[in-house]
Amino acid sequence: PNSVEAEIEIETHPISLGVLLKAAFGAPTTVTSGAIYTHTFKPRTTDFDAYAANIPVNMVKSYVGDVGSAHQYYDMVASKISFNIANGDFLKTKVSFMGGKYSQLAAPAVSYPTGNSNIAWNVSSMSLGGTANSAFKEISVEVDESLANIYTLNGTKTPARTKRSGFRKIAISGTIVFDDQIEYQKFLVQSNQAMVLTLTNATQIQSGYYEQFVITAPSLLYTEFPINAGGPGKIEVGFTSKANYWTTSATALAITLVNTQAAY
Repeated sequence: PNSVEAEIEIETHPISLGVLLKAAFGAPTTVTSGAIYTHTFKPRTTDFDAYAANIPVNMVKSYVGDVGSAHQYYDMVASKISFNIANGDFLKTKVSFMGGKYSQLAAPAVSYPTGNSNIAWNVSSMSLGGTANSAFKEISVEVDESLANIYTLNGTKTPARTKRSGFRKIAISGTIVFDDQIEYQKFLVQSNQAMVLTLTNATQIQSGYYEQFVITAPSLLYTEFPINAGGPGKIEVGFTSKANYWTTSATALAITLVNTQAAY
Protein backbone atom coordinates (compact mmCIF):
# COMPACT_ATOMS: atom_id res chain seq x y z
CA PRO A 1 0.00 0.00 0.00
CA ASN A 2 1.10 3.56 -0.78
CA SER A 3 0.50 6.30 1.74
CA VAL A 4 1.63 9.83 2.51
CA GLU A 5 1.54 10.97 6.11
CA ALA A 6 3.28 14.09 7.39
CA GLU A 7 2.99 17.21 9.52
CA ILE A 8 3.16 20.89 8.67
CA GLU A 9 4.12 23.26 11.49
CA ILE A 10 4.19 27.04 11.18
CA GLU A 11 4.86 30.10 13.29
CA THR A 12 1.32 31.34 13.01
CA HIS A 13 0.42 34.21 10.68
CA PRO A 14 -3.21 35.42 10.96
CA ILE A 15 -3.81 35.17 7.19
CA SER A 16 -2.23 31.82 6.33
CA LEU A 17 -3.66 30.27 9.51
CA GLY A 18 -7.13 30.27 7.94
CA VAL A 19 -6.01 27.83 5.23
CA LEU A 20 -5.01 25.25 7.84
CA LEU A 21 -8.16 25.87 9.87
CA LYS A 22 -10.34 25.23 6.82
CA ALA A 23 -8.48 21.98 6.11
CA ALA A 24 -9.11 20.82 9.68
CA PHE A 25 -12.64 22.13 10.29
CA GLY A 26 -14.19 22.98 6.94
CA ALA A 27 -15.39 26.35 5.66
CA PRO A 28 -16.00 28.98 8.36
CA THR A 29 -18.96 31.20 9.07
CA THR A 30 -17.80 34.71 8.15
CA VAL A 31 -19.12 38.08 9.33
CA THR A 32 -18.01 41.21 7.48
CA SER A 33 -17.50 44.69 8.93
CA GLY A 34 -15.98 47.01 6.34
CA ALA A 35 -12.61 45.48 5.42
CA ILE A 36 -12.56 43.33 8.57
CA TYR A 37 -13.64 39.69 8.44
CA THR A 38 -14.47 37.50 11.44
CA HIS A 39 -14.19 33.81 10.58
CA THR A 40 -15.59 31.23 13.01
CA PHE A 41 -14.49 27.60 12.68
CA LYS A 42 -16.05 24.66 14.52
CA PRO A 43 -15.42 20.90 14.36
CA ARG A 44 -17.41 19.19 11.62
CA THR A 45 -20.73 17.56 12.47
CA THR A 46 -20.78 15.56 9.21
CA ASP A 47 -18.05 14.13 6.99
CA PHE A 48 -17.12 15.94 3.78
CA ASP A 49 -18.31 13.03 1.65
CA ALA A 50 -18.28 9.22 1.48
CA TYR A 51 -14.55 9.15 0.72
CA ALA A 52 -13.01 11.86 2.91
CA ALA A 53 -13.83 12.95 6.45
CA ASN A 54 -12.43 16.46 5.83
CA ILE A 55 -11.92 18.59 2.71
CA PRO A 56 -9.35 16.93 0.42
CA VAL A 57 -6.21 19.08 0.20
CA ASN A 58 -3.63 19.45 -2.54
CA MET A 59 -0.06 20.28 -1.50
CA VAL A 60 2.91 21.08 -3.70
CA LYS A 61 6.53 21.01 -2.50
CA SER A 62 9.29 22.55 -4.54
CA TYR A 63 12.86 23.58 -3.79
CA VAL A 64 14.24 27.09 -4.16
CA GLY A 65 16.53 27.29 -7.19
CA ASP A 66 15.66 23.76 -8.32
CA VAL A 67 14.67 23.60 -11.99
CA GLY A 68 13.30 20.08 -11.63
CA SER A 69 9.73 19.03 -11.08
CA ALA A 70 7.77 19.91 -7.96
CA HIS A 71 6.19 17.18 -5.85
CA GLN A 72 2.40 17.14 -5.61
CA TYR A 73 0.55 15.30 -2.83
CA TYR A 74 -3.20 15.32 -3.38
CA ASP A 75 -6.40 13.98 -1.84
CA MET A 76 -4.71 14.59 1.50
CA VAL A 77 -6.94 14.97 4.56
CA ALA A 78 -6.18 16.86 7.79
CA SER A 79 -6.35 14.33 10.61
CA LYS A 80 -5.09 16.40 13.52
CA ILE A 81 -4.48 20.08 14.33
CA SER A 82 -2.81 21.57 17.38
CA PHE A 83 -2.00 25.03 18.71
CA ASN A 84 0.77 25.73 21.20
CA ILE A 85 1.73 28.99 22.86
CA ALA A 86 4.56 29.21 25.40
CA ASN A 87 6.19 32.18 27.08
CA GLY A 88 8.88 33.74 24.91
CA ASP A 89 7.72 32.10 21.67
CA PHE A 90 5.40 32.47 18.71
CA LEU A 91 2.07 30.69 18.52
CA LYS A 92 2.81 27.40 16.74
CA THR A 93 0.19 25.62 14.62
CA LYS A 94 0.75 22.03 13.53
CA VAL A 95 -1.46 20.00 11.17
CA SER A 96 -1.11 16.28 10.46
CA PHE A 97 -2.17 15.16 6.98
CA MET A 98 -2.75 11.70 5.58
CA GLY A 99 -3.65 10.32 2.17
CA GLY A 100 -1.65 8.67 -0.54
CA LYS A 101 -1.77 10.13 -4.04
CA TYR A 102 1.39 11.56 -5.60
CA SER A 103 2.52 13.08 -8.87
CA GLN A 104 5.07 15.51 -10.26
CA LEU A 105 4.42 18.79 -12.02
CA ALA A 106 6.06 22.08 -12.91
CA ALA A 107 6.65 24.30 -9.88
CA PRO A 108 3.77 26.78 -9.58
CA ALA A 109 4.10 30.50 -8.95
CA VAL A 110 3.26 31.37 -5.35
CA SER A 111 2.60 34.47 -3.26
CA TYR A 112 2.78 34.92 0.49
CA PRO A 113 1.22 37.25 3.07
CA THR A 114 3.30 40.35 3.74
CA GLY A 115 4.10 42.08 7.02
CA ASN A 116 5.64 40.92 10.28
CA SER A 117 2.47 39.98 12.14
CA ASN A 118 3.15 36.44 13.35
CA ILE A 119 1.23 35.91 16.59
CA ALA A 120 3.53 36.01 19.64
CA TRP A 121 3.08 34.96 23.28
CA ASN A 122 2.98 38.50 24.72
CA VAL A 123 -0.42 39.29 23.14
CA SER A 124 -2.21 36.39 24.82
CA SER A 125 -4.67 36.27 27.71
CA MET A 126 -6.54 33.41 29.39
CA SER A 127 -9.97 33.20 30.96
CA LEU A 128 -11.38 30.27 32.96
CA GLY A 129 -14.98 30.18 34.11
CA GLY A 130 -15.39 33.81 33.10
CA THR A 131 -12.44 34.99 35.25
CA ALA A 132 -9.07 36.13 33.92
CA ASN A 133 -6.15 33.88 34.87
CA SER A 134 -2.54 35.03 34.45
CA ALA A 135 -0.83 31.91 35.88
CA PHE A 136 -0.43 29.93 32.64
CA LYS A 137 3.13 29.52 31.31
CA GLU A 138 2.12 27.56 28.23
CA ILE A 139 -0.94 25.89 26.78
CA SER A 140 -1.58 23.43 23.98
CA VAL A 141 -4.88 22.63 22.27
CA GLU A 142 -5.11 19.54 20.06
CA VAL A 143 -8.01 18.29 17.96
CA ASP A 144 -7.58 14.68 16.82
CA GLU A 145 -10.14 13.49 14.26
CA SER A 146 -9.06 9.83 14.64
CA LEU A 147 -8.79 9.16 10.90
CA ALA A 148 -7.37 6.18 9.04
CA ASN A 149 -6.61 5.35 5.42
CA ILE A 150 -8.81 2.60 3.98
CA TYR A 151 -7.72 0.47 1.03
CA THR A 152 -10.07 -1.41 -1.25
CA LEU A 153 -9.82 -3.67 -4.28
CA ASN A 154 -10.09 -0.78 -6.73
CA GLY A 155 -7.09 -1.36 -8.97
CA THR A 156 -4.72 1.04 -7.16
CA LYS A 157 -2.27 0.95 -4.25
CA THR A 158 -3.43 4.31 -2.87
CA PRO A 159 -6.12 4.85 -0.19
CA ALA A 160 -9.68 4.66 -1.47
CA ARG A 161 -10.99 6.53 1.57
CA THR A 162 -9.70 8.47 4.55
CA LYS A 163 -12.39 8.13 7.20
CA ARG A 164 -12.89 8.01 10.94
CA SER A 165 -11.66 5.05 12.96
CA GLY A 166 -12.79 6.41 16.34
CA PHE A 167 -14.26 9.36 18.19
CA ARG A 168 -12.93 12.92 17.86
CA LYS A 169 -10.73 13.89 20.83
CA ILE A 170 -10.03 17.47 21.94
CA ALA A 171 -7.19 17.65 24.46
CA ILE A 172 -6.03 20.79 26.26
CA SER A 173 -2.84 20.68 28.31
CA GLY A 174 -0.25 23.04 29.69
CA THR A 175 1.69 24.36 32.64
CA ILE A 176 0.23 26.59 35.33
CA VAL A 177 1.97 28.33 38.23
CA PHE A 178 0.44 27.01 41.45
CA ASP A 179 -0.41 30.34 43.11
CA ASP A 180 -3.56 29.01 44.75
CA GLN A 181 -5.80 25.93 44.82
CA ILE A 182 -8.74 27.29 42.80
CA GLU A 183 -8.08 25.17 39.70
CA TYR A 184 -7.06 22.17 41.80
CA GLN A 185 -10.41 22.22 43.60
CA LYS A 186 -12.18 22.25 40.23
CA PHE A 187 -10.21 19.12 39.34
CA LEU A 188 -11.17 17.39 42.59
CA VAL A 189 -14.91 17.97 42.16
CA GLN A 190 -14.73 17.43 38.36
CA SER A 191 -16.54 20.63 37.47
CA ASN A 192 -16.84 21.90 33.90
CA GLN A 193 -15.90 25.45 33.02
CA ALA A 194 -15.50 27.63 29.95
CA MET A 195 -11.98 28.34 28.70
CA VAL A 196 -11.19 31.29 26.42
CA LEU A 197 -7.69 31.86 25.05
CA THR A 198 -7.37 35.20 23.25
CA LEU A 199 -4.41 36.46 21.21
CA THR A 200 -4.73 40.00 19.82
CA ASN A 201 -1.98 41.59 17.73
CA ALA A 202 -1.10 45.14 18.76
CA THR A 203 -1.14 46.78 15.30
CA GLN A 204 -4.50 48.10 14.08
CA ILE A 205 -5.66 46.77 10.73
CA GLN A 206 -8.56 49.24 10.69
CA SER A 207 -9.52 51.93 13.17
CA GLY A 208 -10.42 50.09 16.38
CA TYR A 209 -9.84 46.61 14.88
CA TYR A 210 -6.95 44.21 15.35
CA GLU A 211 -5.93 40.80 14.04
CA GLN A 212 -7.18 38.30 16.59
CA PHE A 213 -7.21 34.58 17.25
CA VAL A 214 -9.57 33.18 19.90
CA ILE A 215 -10.00 29.57 21.07
CA THR A 216 -13.16 28.89 23.10
CA ALA A 217 -13.88 25.60 24.86
CA PRO A 218 -17.29 25.99 26.55
CA SER A 219 -16.90 22.87 28.70
CA LEU A 220 -13.34 22.14 29.83
CA LEU A 221 -12.81 19.29 32.30
CA TYR A 222 -9.49 18.54 34.02
CA THR A 223 -8.35 14.92 33.72
CA GLU A 224 -4.96 15.25 35.46
CA PHE A 225 -3.71 17.92 37.85
CA PRO A 226 -0.61 16.44 39.57
CA ILE A 227 0.88 18.71 42.26
CA ASN A 228 4.55 17.93 42.86
CA ALA A 229 6.72 19.80 45.34
CA GLY A 230 10.27 18.94 44.30
CA GLY A 231 12.29 21.71 45.93
CA PRO A 232 12.29 25.27 47.22
CA GLY A 233 11.17 26.86 43.95
CA LYS A 234 7.68 27.88 42.93
CA ILE A 235 5.39 24.89 42.31
CA GLU A 236 4.19 24.44 38.75
CA VAL A 237 1.57 21.95 37.60
CA GLY A 238 1.52 20.21 34.24
CA PHE A 239 -2.20 19.61 33.73
CA THR A 240 -4.26 17.82 31.11
CA SER A 241 -7.91 18.32 30.28
CA LYS A 242 -10.48 17.66 27.59
CA ALA A 243 -13.11 19.77 25.85
CA ASN A 244 -16.57 18.23 26.05
CA TYR A 245 -19.54 18.97 23.84
CA TRP A 246 -21.70 21.72 25.37
CA THR A 247 -25.34 21.70 24.30
CA THR A 248 -25.87 25.44 24.92
CA SER A 249 -23.08 26.30 22.49
CA ALA A 250 -23.80 23.30 20.24
CA THR A 251 -20.08 22.60 19.98
CA ALA A 252 -17.06 21.39 21.93
CA LEU A 253 -14.74 24.03 20.47
CA ALA A 254 -14.99 27.29 18.55
CA ILE A 255 -12.11 29.12 16.89
CA THR A 256 -12.46 32.74 15.82
CA LEU A 257 -10.02 34.39 13.43
CA VAL A 258 -10.24 38.14 12.73
CA ASN A 259 -8.21 39.48 9.80
CA THR A 260 -8.42 41.17 6.39
CA GLN A 261 -8.88 37.98 4.35
CA ALA A 262 -12.36 38.01 2.77
CA ALA A 263 -12.84 34.27 2.41
CA TYR A 264 -11.22 30.84 2.71
